[in-house]
Amino acid sequence: MASGGYAFPAAPTMDEWRRPPDDGAVQCTHIDAAMAKASCAKLGYFQDPYTEQLIRSRPSSGSPLIHRGYWSRVEAIRQSVLRFVQEAPAKEGVQVVNLGAGFDTLYFWLREDASRWRDDLIYFEVDFPEVLGKKISAISRRQNLWPMLDVSSMEELTTRSSMGMREIRTKHCRMVQADMRISSELSAAMESCGLRADLPTIFIAECVLVYMQAAHGDGIIQWAASAVSAPSAMVMYEQTNPHDRFGKVMVKNLAERGCPLLSVFDYPSMEAQKNRFLEKGWSRCQVKDMNEIYKNHLDQSEVERIHKLELMDEFEEWHLIQGHYFVLCASRPETDLWVHNCTIFNKTPAEEN
Repeated sequence: MASGGYAFPAAPTMDEWRRPPDDGAVQCTHIDAAMAKASCAKLGYFQDPYTEQLIRSRPSSGSPLIHRGYWSRVEAIRQSVLRFVQEAPAKEGVQVVNLGAGFDTLYFWLREDASRWRDDLIYFEVDFPEVLGKKISAISRRQNLWPMLDVSSMEELTTRSSMGMREIRTKHCRMVQADMRISSELSAAMESCGLRADLPTIFIAECVLVYMQAAHGDGIIQWAASAVSAPSAMVMYEQTNPHDRFGKVMVKNLAERGCPLLSVFDYPSMEAQKNRFLEKGWSRCQVKDMNEIYKNHLDQSEVERIHKLELMDEFEEWHLIQGHYFVLCASRPETDLWVHNCTIFNKTPAEEN
């Protein structure tokens, strides 16, 4: 989305940006993300031999700008989760809850490397039944993935729910089919899949809540803050700054695809997002845009490496895009300092204050 080539529209009217989303279009955003990640992996931006095995579509050949953006997104989420998993007390259990997981392969990335994995980890993936049903079918066809799920047969891999849906509920990986916008459905589904309140837990929301009405996203944030009594964290990546010229283009383009950013005007800034989490039950919250993340919080030797993969000269556009996405890390409760110090920002409480 180059700024120079667009006629910048006026901000959408209240009726336009609050129009109910096309659930099918929103659900299909996981395919777009998966294809972009597969394209990055193919070019060596990061290791991910799994995404391409799960999607039927051929990986798209994105631009260097898109590849760098997805690399920074993937690295920020991976490192946030990895720090939490590694810092949680050893041999006492730890949980990862990926909200709106789509075809994400973070579980396999953690599992493939003994330095990242721990055998007391349980990983939950939550999404619409229509999305996870397709993912379960794809995994069912890939027997090479089954050992990473601790199974060797279809009978071990999938079970049938009371509604007749195929489910994956293995020792370390649980796929939770639910409409997260309905708090009672989310809570009941997570409970039935074995979410424990007494284990440290990190929740992930990667370009998920912004596609919901603010009240639905608020409900998820509040549920996550109260679902676990043990120390917990939540990492979120999504869009921001809808009111400037570039932001208006971003909002308009997504709305035209049937994927309006329904809550971006309720929480239009990083400060508003920070206050949102603090008001919904989280003790501490840090948030930075992706320009800051890229420059100061990702491994700079890796940044140098990926700069050599493809030449890029769209620097103005790059900084515009990165300035309209952010990573937020929230944690609770106030008294458990380790959970506050293990985020991607890696700041001590004194530095935060």
